[in-house]
Amino acid sequence: MTPRIPASIPDRIIRFLLEHSRQMIYILVGVAVVTSYLVDVSQTFEPSPLARKVYDKVDSLKPGDHVLLAFDYDPSSEAELQPMALAMLRHCFKKGVIPVVMTHWISGLDLHKMACQEAADDANTHYSKKIVSGRDYVFLGNRPGWQQLILQMNENIKTAFDKDFFDQPTEGMKALEGVTSLKDCKLIVNLAAGATVEMWIAYGSDKVDVPFAAGTTAVMAPDLYPWIQSHQLIGFLGGLRGAADYEVMLDYPGRGIRGMPAQSATHVLIVLLILGANVHMFAGRFFGKKKE
Repeated sequence: MTPRIPASIPDRIIRFLLEHSRQMIYILVGVAVVTSYLVDVSQTFEPSPLARKVYDKVDSLKPGDHVLLAFDYDPSSEAELQPMALAMLRHCFKKGVIPVVMTHWISGLDLHKMACQEAADDANTHYSKKIVSGRDYVFLGNRPGWQQLILQMNENIKTAFDKDFFDQPTEGMKALEGVTSLKDCKLIVNLAAGATVEMWIAYGSDKVDVPFAAGTTAVMAPDLYPWIQSHQLIGFLGGLRGAADYEVMLDYPGRGIRGMPAQSATHVLIVLLILGANVHMFAGRFFGKKKE
């Protein structure tokens, strides 16, 4: 005869899972993320209209036009915002548009410098363009001031930043030919992990009447819709999906597209866990009543 499994063993397993539910969720999420990278999964999706507006605006610019890119994030938000920065820089280099890059977040300086250098290397590989700092783009780095710095840039960028990050004088710099203030830029873009989008609207784009776009972490994206409705924001990229949208339109797969299967797998797992928890709760109530 097959030995019977004591009834207490399943109870102990269930009790163990319930007592360590948090750890089990972390393990399951880790398995879902790792598996999605190990298994070759192709995922197609249509870019959102708001992401397309940002892309179309950059794509409409002419060679030699300038775009102010404010990278206001640090390594804690690198997974979502660095792919956006790389996609936008690649688009600028492909079009011959000159990005003027700066940041208010001193803790993200090295990350932003790496984005500029990586995108420049990619342009050499994929577009056969040799991108040179000070000629094809300028990385201004960081200066203290926040709102006051933006107001100073409204008057004169070269006064606000007398040298770039690499200690090159901005006065007479080829990349800044024809640019005195923010008014001379065709577009301002803020990639933000904090409350700098509102600051750029209030002290930057609204004052100089230059189109403004943004990219934020996914949790911040819903807060941007009022600025869309007031036409103070032409469009925005939200989270990793926003970066993937831009890469699809640019036809340049990067970390955004590569990260979508992992994000989708995690979302599906969370939905299944919520459903499972509710089934467990209602089943417990049902069988509890029957025992009474």
